[in-house]
Amino acid sequence: MVFAGDIAATLAEYLEYQINVLGLPIFAATSAGAITHLGRVVNKRYLVIAISFRRGLRQTVEGAQQARAHGAHCVGISDTYLSPLARECHEMFLASVESTSFGTSYAAPIALLDAIIAACGQYRRPLTLAVAREIAEEQRKGSRWYTP
Repeated sequence: MVFAGDIAATLAEYLEYQINVLGLPIFAATSAGAITHLGRVVNKRYLVIAISFRRGLRQTVEGAQQARAHGAHCVGISDTYLSPLARECHEMFLASVESTSFGTSYAAPIALLDAIIAACGQYRRPLTLAVAREIAEEQRKGSRWYTP
């Protein structure tokens, strides 16, 4: 499970999409209701990745608290060890979101997710290579692509 909200929801959906390509089970919960409901049903067999930056979005932090209380192994992704996720999660990854503009930059979090995706791909390497071959073939001849 991946818990995230607001703009971090795009990171959760990106991770969900890429991990699905590898054929691994994953679900991104990006609303307060979905996080609450899924936080109730996880158990010790689940891995929950909670993504929130700066002060920590309430729905994400409370979802991580609930998941941990139900026995899930929780991994946090934030931009500081002062994040409430650092107190709630078993493991913590840091990725800066600082930017020179008024918004946040997700360059570092995307790079971190890409490293996680690559590690997942190596876990079942033969399956990953078979999927990659199929995707390459689809890129060449697939019906998804516009043909004038």
